[in-house]
Amino acid sequence: MDCNKRILLLIFNLFWCFIDGRQLQERSYKEIAALFNGYKENDERAMIFVNLYLNKAKSENNLKKLIRGYEEAIYYSEKPERKLLYADSAIVFAVKYGDHDKIARSYLGKGIVYYYNFRQYKPALDEYLIAFKYSKNSKDLYLKNKITYHLGMVKSYLGYYKQAVEHFIETANYFERYAKEDENTTVKINNERGYFNSIYRLSTCYKHLHLYQKEDSLINIGLAGLQKRSEFLPELGLFRKGKGIQLLRQGRPVEALEELTAARDILSRVEDHASLTNVYFYMGQSYLQKNDRTQAINYFKKVDSLVNKFRFITPEIRSNYEILIDDAKSKNDKDGQLYYTGQLLKADSIINADFAMLSAKLYRDYDTDTLMEEKKKLEKKHDKDLALIYIAVGTGMISMSYIIVRSRKRERRLTLQYRQLLTRLQESEGQEPAQDLPVNTDEKSLYSAEIIKDILNKLKEFENQKLFLEQNLTVPTVAKMMGSNRTHLSYVLNVHMGITFPTYLKQLRINYITKLLLEDGKYLNYSIDALAVECGMTNRQKFSSHFLEINGMRPTDFIRKRQQELGDN
Repeated sequence: MDCNKRILLLIFNLFWCFIDGRQLQERSYKEIAALFNGYKENDERAMIFVNLYLNKAKSENNLKKLIRGYEEAIYYSEKPERKLLYADSAIVFAVKYGDHDKIARSYLGKGIVYYYNFRQYKPALDEYLIAFKYSKNSKDLYLKNKITYHLGMVKSYLGYYKQAVEHFIETANYFERYAKEDENTTVKINNERGYFNSIYRLSTCYKHLHLYQKEDSLINIGLAGLQKRSEFLPELGLFRKGKGIQLLRQGRPVEALEELTAARDILSRVEDHASLTNVYFYMGQSYLQKNDRTQAINYFKKVDSLVNKFRFITPEIRSNYEILIDDAKSKNDKDGQLYYTGQLLKADSIINADFAMLSAKLYRDYDTDTLMEEKKKLEKKHDKDLALIYIAVGTGMISMSYIIVRSRKRERRLTLQYRQLLTRLQESEGQEPAQDLPVNTDEKSLYSAEIIKDILNKLKEFENQKLFLEQNLTVPTVAKMMGSNRTHLSYVLNVHMGITFPTYLKQLRINYITKLLLEDGKYLNYSIDALAVECGMTNRQKFSSHFLEINGMRPTDFIRKRQQELGDN
Protein backbone atom coordinates (compact mmCIF):
# COMPACT_ATOMS: atom_id res chain seq x y z
CA MET A 1 0.00 0.00 0.00
CA ASP A 2 2.82 2.40 0.91
CA CYS A 3 4.48 1.73 -2.47
CA ASN A 4 1.20 2.51 -4.29
CA LYS A 5 0.87 5.78 -2.39
CA ARG A 6 4.37 6.78 -3.40
CA ILE A 7 3.69 6.03 -7.07
CA LEU A 8 0.46 8.05 -6.97
CA LEU A 9 2.26 10.94 -5.27
CA LEU A 10 4.96 10.92 -7.92
CA ILE A 11 2.39 10.90 -10.74
CA PHE A 12 0.57 13.79 -9.05
CA ASN A 13 3.78 15.79 -8.72
CA LEU A 14 4.71 15.23 -12.37
CA PHE A 15 1.21 16.21 -13.52
CA TRP A 16 1.19 19.27 -11.30
CA CYS A 17 4.58 20.36 -12.64
CA PHE A 18 3.33 19.89 -16.20
CA ILE A 19 0.28 22.12 -15.79
CA ASP A 20 1.93 24.68 -13.51
CA GLY A 21 5.60 24.52 -14.60
CA ARG A 22 5.77 28.02 -16.08
CA GLN A 23 4.11 29.58 -13.05
CA LEU A 24 6.38 27.61 -10.72
CA GLN A 25 9.45 29.37 -12.12
CA GLU A 26 7.88 32.62 -10.94
CA ARG A 27 7.43 31.34 -7.39
CA SER A 28 9.88 32.29 -4.66
CA TYR A 29 12.77 30.06 -3.64
CA LYS A 30 11.06 29.50 -0.31
CA GLU A 31 7.92 28.24 -2.01
CA ILE A 32 9.84 25.82 -4.26
CA ALA A 33 11.95 24.61 -1.32
CA ALA A 34 8.78 23.80 0.59
CA LEU A 35 7.91 21.32 -2.16
CA PHE A 36 11.01 19.16 -1.63
CA ASN A 37 11.62 19.63 2.09
CA GLY A 38 9.11 16.93 2.97
CA TYR A 39 10.99 14.16 1.17
CA LYS A 40 13.48 11.85 2.87
CA GLU A 41 17.18 11.66 2.10
CA ASN A 42 18.04 9.85 -1.17
CA ASP A 43 14.45 10.14 -2.42
CA GLU A 44 14.86 10.90 -6.16
CA ARG A 45 11.27 12.13 -6.41
CA ALA A 46 12.36 15.35 -4.75
CA MET A 47 14.76 16.07 -7.63
CA ILE A 48 11.86 17.31 -9.77
CA PHE A 49 11.56 20.33 -7.48
CA VAL A 50 15.28 20.62 -6.73
CA ASN A 51 15.91 20.98 -10.48
CA LEU A 52 13.26 23.71 -10.66
CA TYR A 53 15.08 25.46 -7.81
CA LEU A 54 18.40 25.11 -9.66
CA ASN A 55 16.94 26.30 -12.98
CA LYS A 56 15.51 29.39 -11.31
CA ALA A 57 18.89 30.14 -9.69
CA LYS A 58 20.71 29.64 -13.02
CA SER A 59 18.32 31.89 -14.92
CA GLU A 60 18.83 34.62 -12.31
CA ASN A 61 22.58 33.91 -11.96
CA ASN A 62 22.03 33.71 -8.20
CA LEU A 63 25.23 32.03 -6.99
CA LYS A 64 24.09 31.79 -3.38
CA LYS A 65 20.91 29.91 -4.33
CA LEU A 66 22.84 27.75 -6.81
CA ILE A 67 25.09 26.55 -3.99
CA ARG A 68 22.03 25.79 -1.84
CA GLY A 69 20.40 23.97 -4.76
CA TYR A 70 23.40 21.70 -5.34
CA GLU A 71 23.57 20.93 -1.62
CA GLU A 72 19.92 19.83 -1.79
CA ALA A 73 20.71 17.76 -4.88
CA ILE A 74 23.44 15.94 -2.94
CA TYR A 75 20.95 15.17 -0.18
CA TYR A 76 18.14 13.85 -2.39
CA SER A 77 20.13 12.07 -5.13
CA GLU A 78 20.21 8.32 -4.70
CA LYS A 79 23.34 7.40 -6.67
CA PRO A 80 26.71 8.22 -5.02
CA GLU A 81 28.26 9.13 -8.40
CA ARG A 82 25.65 11.83 -8.93
CA LYS A 83 26.11 13.09 -5.37
CA LEU A 84 29.81 13.56 -6.12
CA LEU A 85 29.05 15.51 -9.32
CA TYR A 86 26.67 17.80 -7.44
CA ALA A 87 29.29 18.23 -4.69
CA ASP A 88 31.83 19.35 -7.31
CA SER A 89 29.31 21.84 -8.71
CA ALA A 90 28.67 23.24 -5.23
CA ILE A 91 32.43 23.77 -4.81
CA VAL A 92 32.77 25.51 -8.20
CA PHE A 93 30.01 28.02 -7.45
CA ALA A 94 31.12 28.51 -3.83
CA VAL A 95 34.62 29.43 -5.05
CA LYS A 96 33.08 31.73 -7.66
CA TYR A 97 30.90 33.31 -4.96
CA GLY A 98 34.03 33.89 -2.89
CA ASP A 99 32.63 33.29 0.59
CA HIS A 100 35.06 31.19 2.66
CA ASP A 101 32.29 29.70 4.82
CA LYS A 102 30.43 28.47 1.75
CA ILE A 103 33.66 27.10 0.23
CA ALA A 104 34.41 25.27 3.49
CA ARG A 105 30.86 23.90 3.64
CA SER A 106 31.09 22.69 0.02
CA TYR A 107 34.38 20.85 0.56
CA LEU A 108 32.94 19.35 3.73
CA GLY A 109 29.95 18.13 1.74
CA LYS A 110 32.19 16.44 -0.82
CA GLY A 111 34.19 14.79 1.96
CA ILE A 112 30.98 13.45 3.51
CA VAL A 113 30.02 11.87 0.16
CA TYR A 114 33.42 10.16 -0.05
CA TYR A 115 33.13 9.00 3.56
CA TYR A 116 29.55 7.75 3.81
CA ASN A 117 28.70 6.85 0.21
CA PHE A 118 32.00 5.56 -1.14
CA ARG A 119 33.72 4.50 2.11
CA GLN A 120 36.90 6.14 0.76
CA TYR A 121 38.48 7.59 3.88
CA LYS A 122 41.67 9.10 2.51
CA PRO A 123 39.92 11.23 -0.16
CA ALA A 124 37.40 12.23 2.52
CA LEU A 125 40.23 13.36 4.79
CA ASP A 126 41.72 15.45 1.96
CA GLU A 127 38.39 17.27 1.44
CA TYR A 128 37.91 17.82 5.19
CA LEU A 129 41.39 19.34 5.47
CA ILE A 130 40.64 21.82 2.67
CA ALA A 131 37.36 22.68 4.40
CA PHE A 132 39.24 23.16 7.67
CA LYS A 133 41.70 25.52 5.96
CA TYR A 134 38.90 27.74 4.62
CA SER A 135 37.09 27.78 7.98
CA LYS A 136 40.09 28.80 10.12
CA ASN A 137 39.01 32.43 10.42
CA SER A 138 35.28 31.74 10.28
CA LYS A 139 32.92 33.13 12.89
CA ASP A 140 30.51 30.25 12.21
CA LEU A 141 31.39 28.07 15.19
CA TYR A 142 28.83 25.43 14.25
CA LEU A 143 30.47 24.95 10.84
CA LYS A 144 33.96 24.82 12.35
CA ASN A 145 32.93 22.19 14.89
CA LYS A 146 31.09 20.17 12.26
CA ILE A 147 34.30 20.05 10.20
CA THR A 148 36.30 19.15 13.30
CA TYR A 149 33.84 16.34 14.06
CA HIS A 150 34.22 14.83 10.60
CA LEU A 151 37.99 15.12 10.82
CA GLY A 152 37.75 13.13 14.04
CA MET A 153 35.54 10.54 12.33
CA VAL A 154 37.94 9.79 9.50
CA LYS A 155 41.00 9.90 11.77
CA SER A 156 39.42 7.39 14.14
CA TYR A 157 38.67 5.03 11.24
CA LEU A 158 42.25 5.40 10.01
CA GLY A 159 43.53 4.46 13.46
CA TYR A 160 44.66 7.88 14.71
CA TYR A 161 42.67 7.45 17.92
CA LYS A 162 44.59 9.90 20.13
CA GLN A 163 44.18 12.69 17.57
CA ALA A 164 40.51 11.81 17.14
CA VAL A 165 39.98 11.99 20.92
CA GLU A 166 41.09 15.64 20.91
CA HIS A 167 38.64 16.46 18.10
CA PHE A 168 35.67 14.76 19.76
CA ILE A 169 36.35 16.33 23.18
CA GLU A 170 36.39 19.74 21.49
CA THR A 171 33.14 19.17 19.57
CA ALA A 172 31.37 17.53 22.53
CA ASN A 173 32.11 20.58 24.70
CA TYR A 174 30.91 22.98 22.01
CA PHE A 175 27.67 21.15 21.14
CA GLU A 176 26.80 20.55 24.81
CA ARG A 177 27.25 24.22 25.67
CA TYR A 178 25.18 25.56 22.78
CA ALA A 179 22.48 22.89 23.15
CA LYS A 180 21.81 24.39 26.59
CA GLU A 181 22.04 28.04 25.52
CA ASP A 182 20.08 28.16 22.26
CA GLU A 183 16.30 28.48 22.51
CA ASN A 184 15.56 27.76 18.83
CA THR A 185 14.16 24.21 18.71
CA THR A 186 15.79 23.19 15.41
CA VAL A 187 19.20 24.59 16.34
CA LYS A 188 18.94 23.05 19.80
CA ILE A 189 18.24 19.58 18.32
CA ASN A 190 21.14 19.93 15.87
CA ASN A 191 23.49 20.78 18.72
CA GLU A 192 22.16 17.94 20.86
CA ARG A 193 22.67 15.52 17.98
CA GLY A 194 26.22 16.82 17.58
CA TYR A 195 26.85 16.28 21.30
CA PHE A 196 25.54 12.70 21.42
CA ASN A 197 27.41 11.72 18.26
CA SER A 198 30.61 13.29 19.60
CA ILE A 199 30.53 11.41 22.92
CA TYR A 200 29.67 8.15 21.16
CA ARG A 201 32.63 8.49 18.77
CA LEU A 202 34.77 9.49 21.73
CA SER A 203 33.70 6.30 23.52
CA THR A 204 34.77 4.16 20.54
CA CYS A 205 38.20 5.82 20.56
CA TYR A 206 38.54 5.07 24.28
CA LYS A 207 37.60 1.44 23.53
CA HIS A 208 40.42 1.12 20.99
CA LEU A 209 42.81 2.80 23.42
CA HIS A 210 41.70 0.28 26.12
CA LEU A 211 40.43 3.09 28.36
CA TYR A 212 37.34 1.07 29.21
CA GLN A 213 36.27 3.04 32.28
CA LYS A 214 36.01 6.22 30.21
CA GLU A 215 34.24 4.34 27.43
CA ASP A 216 31.65 2.84 29.80
CA SER A 217 30.99 6.20 31.43
CA LEU A 218 30.18 7.87 28.10
CA ILE A 219 27.95 4.97 26.99
CA ASN A 220 25.92 5.30 30.21
CA ILE A 221 25.67 9.09 29.79
CA GLY A 222 24.38 8.64 26.25
CA LEU A 223 21.76 6.05 27.16
CA ALA A 224 20.51 8.13 30.08
CA GLY A 225 20.18 11.23 27.88
CA LEU A 226 18.42 9.47 25.01
CA GLN A 227 15.62 7.74 26.91
CA LYS A 228 12.23 8.60 25.39
CA ARG A 229 13.84 10.88 22.76
CA SER A 230 12.33 9.57 19.50
CA GLU A 231 14.05 12.27 17.43
CA PHE A 232 17.42 10.68 18.26
CA LEU A 233 16.67 7.10 17.19
CA PRO A 234 19.91 6.58 15.16
CA GLU A 235 22.00 7.80 18.09
CA LEU A 236 20.13 5.51 20.51
CA GLY A 237 20.94 2.55 18.24
CA LEU A 238 24.66 3.39 18.41
CA PHE A 239 24.69 3.67 22.20
CA ARG A 240 22.80 0.39 22.62
CA LYS A 241 25.38 -1.22 20.36
CA GLY A 242 28.11 0.25 22.58
CA LYS A 243 26.35 -1.06 25.70
CA GLY A 244 26.15 -4.55 24.18
CA ILE A 245 29.89 -4.54 23.43
CA GLN A 246 30.56 -3.34 26.98
CA LEU A 247 28.50 -6.21 28.48
CA LEU A 248 30.18 -8.73 26.19
CA ARG A 249 33.58 -7.57 27.38
CA GLN A 250 32.40 -8.10 30.95
CA GLY A 251 31.48 -11.73 30.16
CA ARG A 252 27.70 -11.18 30.19
CA PRO A 253 26.61 -12.55 26.78
CA VAL A 254 22.89 -12.91 27.55
CA GLU A 255 22.53 -9.24 28.55
CA ALA A 256 24.81 -8.25 25.68
CA LEU A 257 22.51 -9.98 23.19
CA GLU A 258 19.51 -8.06 24.54
CA GLU A 259 21.23 -4.73 23.87
CA LEU A 260 22.69 -5.81 20.53
CA THR A 261 19.30 -7.12 19.36
CA ALA A 262 17.69 -3.78 20.23
CA ALA A 263 20.52 -1.99 18.41
CA ARG A 264 20.03 -4.28 15.39
CA ASP A 265 16.33 -3.42 15.15
CA ILE A 266 16.99 0.33 15.37
CA LEU A 267 19.93 0.41 12.96
CA SER A 268 18.04 -1.72 10.43
CA ARG A 269 15.16 0.75 10.57
CA VAL A 270 17.43 3.80 10.01
CA GLU A 271 19.51 1.89 7.39
CA ASP A 272 22.88 2.40 9.10
CA HIS A 273 24.46 -0.61 7.39
CA ALA A 274 28.01 0.10 8.55
CA SER A 275 27.01 0.03 12.23
CA LEU A 276 24.73 -2.95 11.57
CA THR A 277 27.75 -4.90 10.26
CA ASN A 278 29.49 -4.39 13.60
CA VAL A 279 26.34 -5.38 15.51
CA TYR A 280 26.12 -8.71 13.65
CA PHE A 281 29.79 -9.38 14.39
CA TYR A 282 29.35 -8.82 18.13
CA MET A 283 26.12 -10.84 18.16
CA GLY A 284 28.17 -13.69 16.71
CA GLN A 285 30.78 -13.18 19.45
CA SER A 286 28.01 -13.25 22.07
CA TYR A 287 26.73 -16.61 20.81
CA LEU A 288 30.30 -17.93 20.88
CA GLN A 289 30.49 -16.98 24.56
CA LYS A 290 27.22 -18.87 25.06
CA ASN A 291 28.76 -21.91 23.28
CA ASP A 292 26.07 -21.69 20.59
CA ARG A 293 28.40 -22.05 17.60
CA THR A 294 25.62 -22.62 15.05
CA GLN A 295 23.96 -19.27 15.78
CA ALA A 296 27.37 -17.57 15.97
CA ILE A 297 28.31 -18.78 12.48
CA ASN A 298 24.94 -17.58 11.13
CA TYR A 299 25.70 -14.05 12.32
CA PHE A 300 29.28 -14.13 11.03
CA LYS A 301 27.83 -15.06 7.64
CA LYS A 302 25.46 -12.08 7.89
CA VAL A 303 28.55 -9.90 8.34
CA ASP A 304 30.00 -11.31 5.11
CA SER A 305 26.72 -10.62 3.30
CA LEU A 306 26.75 -6.94 4.34
CA VAL A 307 30.45 -6.57 3.53
CA ASN A 308 29.77 -7.90 0.01
CA LYS A 309 26.83 -5.56 -0.46
CA PHE A 310 28.25 -2.33 1.00
CA ARG A 311 32.05 -2.95 0.85
CA PHE A 312 32.48 -1.90 4.48
CA ILE A 313 35.26 -3.51 6.48
CA THR A 314 37.33 -2.46 9.49
CA PRO A 315 40.21 -4.12 11.37
CA GLU A 316 37.75 -4.58 14.24
CA ILE A 317 35.71 -7.20 12.35
CA ARG A 318 38.57 -8.75 10.35
CA SER A 319 38.60 -11.82 12.64
CA ASN A 320 35.08 -12.57 11.36
CA TYR A 321 36.73 -14.29 8.38
CA GLU A 322 39.31 -16.10 10.47
CA ILE A 323 36.44 -17.72 12.40
CA LEU A 324 34.61 -18.67 9.19
CA ILE A 325 37.81 -20.17 7.72
CA ASP A 326 38.31 -22.27 10.88
CA ASP A 327 34.68 -23.36 10.76
CA ALA A 328 35.02 -24.45 7.11
CA LYS A 329 38.22 -26.35 7.96
CA SER A 330 36.50 -28.19 10.83
CA LYS A 331 33.75 -29.29 8.43
CA ASN A 332 36.26 -30.20 5.69
CA ASP A 333 34.42 -27.70 3.49
CA LYS A 334 37.08 -26.92 0.86
CA ASP A 335 34.85 -24.59 -1.16
CA GLY A 336 33.89 -22.61 1.93
CA GLN A 337 37.52 -22.46 3.05
CA LEU A 338 38.59 -21.17 -0.37
CA TYR A 339 35.79 -18.58 -0.49
CA TYR A 340 36.42 -17.16 3.00
CA THR A 341 40.18 -17.13 2.42
CA GLY A 342 39.56 -15.01 -0.65
CA GLN A 343 37.27 -12.74 1.35
CA LEU A 344 39.92 -12.29 4.04
CA LEU A 345 42.50 -11.38 1.41
CA LYS A 346 40.10 -8.77 0.00
CA ALA A 347 39.50 -7.44 3.50
CA ASP A 348 43.25 -7.14 4.05
CA SER A 349 43.70 -5.24 0.79
CA ILE A 350 41.07 -2.71 1.91
CA ILE A 351 42.52 -2.47 5.42
CA ASN A 352 46.07 -2.02 4.13
CA ALA A 353 44.90 0.73 1.80
CA ASP A 354 42.74 2.69 4.26
CA PHE A 355 44.18 1.74 7.63
CA ALA A 356 47.92 2.02 7.04
CA MET A 357 48.69 2.97 10.64
CA LEU A 358 46.67 0.10 12.09
CA SER A 359 47.65 -2.62 9.64
CA ALA A 360 51.23 -2.76 10.91
CA LYS A 361 49.99 -3.17 14.51
CA LEU A 362 47.36 -5.83 13.92
CA TYR A 363 48.01 -9.29 15.30
CA ARG A 364 47.22 -11.75 12.55
CA ASP A 365 46.83 -15.48 12.91
CA TYR A 366 46.42 -15.58 9.16
CA ASP A 367 49.07 -13.30 7.69
CA THR A 368 48.96 -12.47 3.99
CA ASP A 369 51.74 -14.82 2.90
CA THR A 370 50.11 -17.77 4.66
CA LEU A 371 46.71 -16.93 3.22
CA MET A 372 48.08 -16.65 -0.30
CA GLU A 373 49.83 -20.00 0.05
CA GLU A 374 46.69 -21.70 1.42
CA LYS A 375 44.62 -20.20 -1.37
CA LYS A 376 47.04 -21.60 -3.95
CA LYS A 377 46.97 -25.03 -2.32
CA LEU A 378 43.16 -25.07 -2.25
CA GLU A 379 42.91 -24.06 -5.89
CA LYS A 380 45.39 -26.80 -6.83
CA LYS A 381 44.34 -29.40 -4.28
CA HIS A 382 44.37 -32.20 -6.89
CA ASP A 383 47.87 -31.34 -8.13
CA LYS A 384 50.66 -32.79 -5.93
CA ASP A 385 53.57 -32.12 -8.24
CA LEU A 386 56.22 -30.37 -6.10
CA ALA A 387 58.04 -29.22 -9.21
CA LEU A 388 55.33 -26.63 -9.83
CA ILE A 389 55.89 -25.20 -6.35
CA TYR A 390 59.63 -24.85 -7.00
CA ILE A 391 58.91 -23.16 -10.32
CA ALA A 392 56.48 -20.76 -8.62
CA VAL A 393 59.01 -19.92 -5.90
CA GLY A 394 61.78 -19.42 -8.45
CA THR A 395 59.58 -17.23 -10.61
CA GLY A 396 58.62 -15.21 -7.56
CA MET A 397 62.25 -14.67 -6.61
CA ILE A 398 63.14 -13.62 -10.17
CA SER A 399 60.16 -11.26 -10.28
CA MET A 400 61.07 -9.81 -6.89
CA SER A 401 64.68 -9.30 -8.00
CA TYR A 402 63.49 -7.57 -11.17
CA ILE A 403 61.16 -5.31 -9.17
CA ILE A 404 63.95 -4.39 -6.75
CA VAL A 405 66.43 -3.62 -9.56
CA ARG A 406 63.85 -1.59 -11.46
CA SER A 407 62.87 0.27 -8.28
CA ARG A 408 66.50 1.17 -7.55
CA LYS A 409 67.05 2.40 -11.11
CA ARG A 410 63.94 4.54 -10.85
CA GLU A 411 65.10 5.99 -7.54
CA ARG A 412 68.50 6.87 -9.00
CA ARG A 413 66.80 8.51 -11.98
CA LEU A 414 64.45 10.49 -9.72
CA THR A 415 67.35 11.62 -7.52
CA LEU A 416 69.24 12.86 -10.61
CA GLN A 417 66.13 14.67 -11.89
CA TYR A 418 65.57 16.24 -8.48
CA ARG A 419 69.17 17.53 -8.33
CA GLN A 420 68.97 18.87 -11.87
CA LEU A 421 65.72 20.64 -11.03
CA LEU A 422 67.25 22.27 -7.93
CA THR A 423 70.22 23.42 -10.01
CA ARG A 424 67.95 24.85 -12.70
CA LEU A 425 65.85 26.69 -10.10
CA GLN A 426 68.97 28.18 -8.48
CA GLU A 427 70.32 29.33 -11.86
CA SER A 428 66.98 30.84 -12.90
CA GLU A 429 66.94 33.12 -9.83
CA GLY A 430 69.71 35.24 -11.30
CA GLN A 431 68.33 35.39 -14.82
CA GLU A 432 66.70 38.51 -16.22
CA PRO A 433 62.87 38.24 -16.42
CA ALA A 434 61.42 38.16 -19.91
CA GLN A 435 59.51 41.39 -19.16
CA ASP A 436 62.78 43.24 -18.50
CA LEU A 437 64.35 42.29 -21.84
CA PRO A 438 64.80 45.13 -24.35
CA VAL A 439 61.92 45.58 -26.77
CA ASN A 440 62.88 45.47 -30.44
CA THR A 441 60.34 46.11 -33.18
CA ASP A 442 60.73 46.23 -36.91
CA GLU A 443 58.60 47.43 -39.77
CA LYS A 444 56.69 44.13 -39.81
CA SER A 445 55.61 44.42 -36.16
CA LEU A 446 51.88 44.96 -35.67
CA TYR A 447 52.33 47.07 -32.54
CA SER A 448 54.68 49.82 -31.43
CA ALA A 449 57.48 49.34 -28.90
CA GLU A 450 55.50 51.47 -26.45
CA ILE A 451 52.47 49.13 -26.56
CA ILE A 452 54.62 46.02 -26.16
CA LYS A 453 56.56 47.58 -23.27
CA ASP A 454 53.28 48.55 -21.59
CA ILE A 455 51.96 44.97 -21.84
CA LEU A 456 55.24 43.58 -20.50
CA ASN A 457 55.13 45.92 -17.50
CA LYS A 458 51.56 44.89 -16.78
CA LEU A 459 52.53 41.21 -17.01
CA LYS A 460 55.31 41.89 -14.54
CA GLU A 461 52.79 43.47 -12.14
CA PHE A 462 50.43 40.50 -12.76
CA GLU A 463 53.21 38.16 -11.64
CA ASN A 464 54.36 40.29 -8.68
CA GLN A 465 50.83 40.46 -7.28
CA LYS A 466 50.45 36.67 -7.85
CA LEU A 467 47.17 37.20 -9.69
CA PHE A 468 47.91 34.02 -11.60
CA LEU A 469 46.77 32.11 -8.49
CA GLU A 470 43.14 32.92 -9.26
CA GLN A 471 41.23 30.02 -10.76
CA ASN A 472 39.65 29.73 -14.23
CA LEU A 473 41.80 32.43 -15.83
CA THR A 474 41.47 33.05 -19.58
CA VAL A 475 43.15 35.49 -21.98
CA PRO A 476 40.12 37.86 -21.93
CA THR A 477 39.89 37.86 -18.11
CA VAL A 478 43.63 38.52 -17.67
CA ALA A 479 43.58 41.23 -20.34
CA LYS A 480 40.64 42.87 -18.52
CA MET A 481 42.52 42.64 -15.19
CA MET A 482 45.45 44.44 -16.84
CA GLY A 483 43.31 47.13 -18.45
CA SER A 484 44.28 45.94 -21.92
CA ASN A 485 42.68 43.74 -24.57
CA ARG A 486 43.09 40.10 -25.55
CA THR A 487 44.61 40.90 -28.96
CA HIS A 488 47.48 42.93 -27.51
CA LEU A 489 48.11 40.39 -24.75
CA SER A 490 48.09 37.38 -27.11
CA TYR A 491 50.47 39.13 -29.52
CA VAL A 492 53.03 39.94 -26.79
CA LEU A 493 52.88 36.44 -25.35
CA ASN A 494 52.98 34.55 -28.65
CA VAL A 495 55.28 36.76 -30.75
CA HIS A 496 57.44 38.73 -28.34
CA MET A 497 57.81 36.17 -25.54
CA GLY A 498 57.36 33.10 -27.75
CA ILE A 499 54.91 31.38 -25.41
CA THR A 500 51.21 30.52 -25.44
CA PHE A 501 48.93 31.77 -22.68
CA PRO A 502 48.22 28.28 -21.20
CA THR A 503 51.96 27.50 -21.09
CA TYR A 504 52.74 30.90 -19.55
CA LEU A 505 50.08 30.35 -16.86
CA LYS A 506 51.12 26.78 -16.01
CA GLN A 507 54.79 27.83 -15.71
CA LEU A 508 53.92 30.60 -13.26
CA ARG A 509 51.75 28.34 -11.14
CA ILE A 510 54.09 25.34 -11.09
CA ASN A 511 57.14 27.51 -10.37
CA TYR A 512 55.22 29.18 -7.53
CA ILE A 513 54.14 25.92 -5.87
CA THR A 514 57.60 24.38 -6.39
CA LYS A 515 59.18 27.33 -4.59
CA LEU A 516 56.70 26.97 -1.69
CA LEU A 517 57.54 23.27 -1.38
CA LEU A 518 61.24 24.12 -1.19
CA GLU A 519 60.95 27.06 1.21
CA ASP A 520 58.17 26.06 3.61
CA GLY A 521 58.09 22.49 4.97
CA LYS A 522 54.40 22.65 5.90
CA TYR A 523 53.41 22.38 2.22
CA LEU A 524 55.14 19.00 2.04
CA ASN A 525 52.28 17.65 4.20
CA TYR A 526 49.54 18.99 1.89
CA SER A 527 47.56 16.62 -0.29
CA ILE A 528 47.94 16.88 -4.08
CA ASP A 529 44.40 18.29 -4.28
CA ALA A 530 45.26 20.97 -1.73
CA LEU A 531 48.47 21.91 -3.58
CA ALA A 532 46.50 22.21 -6.82
CA VAL A 533 44.05 24.63 -5.17
CA GLU A 534 46.95 26.53 -3.60
CA CYS A 535 48.39 27.41 -7.03
CA GLY A 536 45.09 28.15 -8.75
CA MET A 537 44.13 24.76 -10.21
CA THR A 538 41.08 22.67 -9.39
CA ASN A 539 41.98 19.47 -11.23
CA ARG A 540 44.35 17.07 -9.47
CA GLN A 541 45.27 15.17 -12.66
CA LYS A 542 45.98 18.36 -14.62
CA PHE A 543 48.12 19.72 -11.79
CA SER A 544 50.16 16.51 -11.64
CA SER A 545 50.62 16.49 -15.43
CA HIS A 546 51.68 20.16 -15.51
CA PHE A 547 54.12 19.60 -12.65
CA LEU A 548 55.68 16.68 -14.57
CA GLU A 549 55.85 18.74 -17.78
CA ILE A 550 57.55 21.74 -16.12
CA ASN A 551 59.74 19.98 -13.54
CA GLY A 552 60.35 16.60 -15.15
CA MET A 553 58.92 14.62 -12.23
CA ARG A 554 55.59 14.02 -10.51
CA PRO A 555 54.72 16.15 -7.45
CA THR A 556 54.51 13.04 -5.25
CA ASP A 557 58.08 12.06 -6.22
CA PHE A 558 59.33 15.64 -5.72
CA ILE A 559 57.76 15.84 -2.25
CA ARG A 560 59.23 12.47 -1.26
CA LYS A 561 62.71 13.50 -2.43
CA ARG A 562 62.45 16.83 -0.63
CA GLN A 563 61.39 15.08 2.60
CA GLN A 564 64.31 12.66 2.27
CA GLU A 565 66.68 15.58 1.76
CA LEU A 566 65.39 17.40 4.84
CA GLY A 567 65.55 14.18 6.85
CA ASP A 568 69.20 13.65 5.92
CA ASN A 569 70.21 17.15 7.07
